Amino acid sequence: MLSLARAERKAARLVKDHFDVGDLHDQLDALRSYVNELSASAGKSASHQFGRARDYASDAAHEAEEAMKDNLAASLLLAVGVGVVVGYFLRRGTE
Repeated sequence: MLSLARAERKAARLVKDHFDVGDLHDQLDALRSYVNELSASAGKSASHQFGRARDYASDAAHEAEEAMKDNLAASLLLAVGVGVVVGYFLRRGTE
């Protein structure tokens, strides 16, 4: 217990000698502005990256659609073939 009281006295003396409320407010204001700038920067970066991802996904969807249109006969034959195979296994499994 003795060491706790001694530590409290030292802390009180340190605070009394070096504590400046104005300096504390200035530091808090600087910290607040830094956090605001950091959050704004992170928001802009996230928005930019989201836009890039959306554009990439849109381009990929358009390319897939064009590939399907260019190879329409092959796409239809593939779909029919998969349907026949699935139908065969479903029918075979119910018998």
